[in-house]
Amino acid sequence: MTTDTHRGALFAVLAFGWWGLSPLYFKWVSHIAPLEVLTNRVVWSFVLMSVLLWFSYKATGIKSILKSRRQLLAMCGSALLIAANWLTFIWAVNENRVLEASMGYYINPLVSIFLGMIFLHERLTSVQTIALLLAATGVSIQVIAVGELPWVSLVLAFSFGFYGLLRKLVPTDAYTGLWFETALVTPLALGYLIWIGGGAVLVNEVEFGKLFLAGIVTTAPLIWFAIAARHLPLITLGFIQYLAPTIALLLAVGVFGEQLTPVKVTTFAFIWAALLLIVLHSLKQKRQLRKATH
Repeated sequence: MTTDTHRGALFAVLAFGWWGLSPLYFKWVSHIAPLEVLTNRVVWSFVLMSVLLWFSYKATGIKSILKSRRQLLAMCGSALLIAANWLTFIWAVNENRVLEASMGYYINPLVSIFLGMIFLHERLTSVQTIALLLAATGVSIQVIAVGELPWVSLVLAFSFGFYGLLRKLVPTDAYTGLWFETALVTPLALGYLIWIGGGAVLVNEVEFGKLFLAGIVTTAPLIWFAIAARHLPLITLGFIQYLAPTIALLLAVGVFGEQLTPVKVTTFAFIWAALLLIVLHSLKQKRQLRKATH
């Protein structure tokens, strides 16, 4: 493993580890309404990303987005989807449904495969088909046993899946993308904060500090992920991404005291089996590619 690969792996673990631990932050501010936390997250992320882009001179992609109606519409859609994803996650932490949130991020790669088949007309391999059927079986078991859809998991997975789909239409880096998305939503966020009279951010310095941290919680892992993506193969990043929902799962059970019922264990087992198939299939393809190039 080269020095660059070591560096990439370190930043990938930092990014996904941070995302996995993020429920601790949102539990810390759970006395504040989820919508207020979201609006502060949007505003402070916009402020921090503006500073970052200013000093890194990475704002060149903004002009190309503004010139293309297709790209601008895609960014508007992705901004709304990421805001919905963030709000659902914040609400899930507040309502002690972190287990469902972690399930959503486990099934997200499978949802992305499904959306690629539907909207990009990508052909599924037999392994991907079996993986999707396993995940669908796991979700169906929970629906039959509990009598309701695990909607938190599905909203998180599909909102992020569609978000990724729309971002494929806009050839820009992660920094510019997040800046543009938060820029689009910030007027709405500020309007809401003005409407509620400023909210908790004006109560005292402690509450202000807590809500300002929402911007750091959002931007720091994005920076680390961008560094990791430059130094690691996508397949390696794909494996490390499961660190985030795994940490969230452990937090849900070990720290927040959520119940891992037999039905949920069964659902997770089917999803893990599906992901294991995808991982093993990816490794096999990587080995075959190496043999073909040697």
